[in-house]
Formats: sequence, C-alpha cells, structure tokens
Amino acid sequence: MEIITTHINADFDAMASMIAAKKLYPEAVMVFPGSQEHNLREFLVESTFYFFNFAKIKDLDFANIQRLILVDTRQAGRIGRFENLAREAEVDIHIYDHHPASEDDLSGSREVIRPVGATVTILTEIIR
Repeated sequence: MEIITTHINADFDAMASMIAAKKLYPEAVMVFPGSQEHNLREFLVESTFYFFNFAKIKDLDFANIQRLILVDTRQAGRIGRFENLAREAEVDIHIYDHHPASEDDLSGSREVIRPVGATVTILTEIIR
C-alpha cells in the first residue's frame, strides 16, 4: 500500500499537492495526517471532498504501508502518526517539498525539493 500525506494543519498547497501526487501515484491512498487549516476545512465541507476520495487515518492498516509519499513537508514532527512509520527502514519514502531544510527532516529514496513558492508547482511541472 502507498500513502500520500502532508503536514498537520494542512493548507491549500498541501491539499493541492496531495491531489497532484495522486496523478503520479494513481494507486496511492490520500490521507491527511491530522487537522486541516480552518479555511481548508471549510472548503472541504462545502465542496467535493468525497470526489477526491480521501481516506481516514483511523481506517488504515499501518502494517501494510510500503511507501510513504510526503508532500509540502519533510519534517518528521509535522506528519503526526506517520512519523513512526517514516522512521522504519523498510518503508520507502518519496518527498516533494519547497521548504528550506531543517534538523527534523526525513530523507527518502526519491526527493524533489526546490525553492519555489508552492509544492504544487513542483508536482505540476513533473506532470507536465
């Protein structure tokens, strides 16, 4: 199983990046690691949240996750329950991020990190 996730208190770049990453990983399941920013939460309630087919973290079988695709973050402390999973050697990690490096950063077998305004820009360029 592959999971696409982002940071806790997700914003619009985080959500858009998850949706864009789904184009690159069509079999992956999109899951928010925790809460969303207030404006994003309101958007999801009033929009087609179910159209995008986000899963709930409580419904995941963590033992079956083989790949973790992180978007808009690479900081272990910002991915909630996925932090322990990310630290397991047998889990493959792919990272797409635009933030500067920090001490809490995870590393992955695939890292696309560029100093642009939004992570969704990186993913859109790859898709194009």
